[in-house]
Amino acid sequence: MMWRRRIGIAMMVFFLPVNAPLFILATEALEWNVTQPDWFVGLSFLGLFCIGGILAFMPRVSIFRLFQAGDQS
Repeated sequence: MMWRRRIGIAMMVFFLPVNAPLFILATEALEWNVTQPDWFVGLSFLGLFCIGGILAFMPRVSIFRLFQAGDQS
């Protein structure tokens, strides 16, 4: 398995949108000062979850193939 897919799957597990309230509770229990509102934490978890999905499920793409000249059809 490629390292990109492993990181993507790990991000999807860690940043599940359900884990956002648990993150907020954990920071309050550890007495860390998180000044972000709850909706911002939830949206950031959702965004990072989507980025993890992109990393995990995108096919392997070569940068050199993207910029080749010629008809690809």
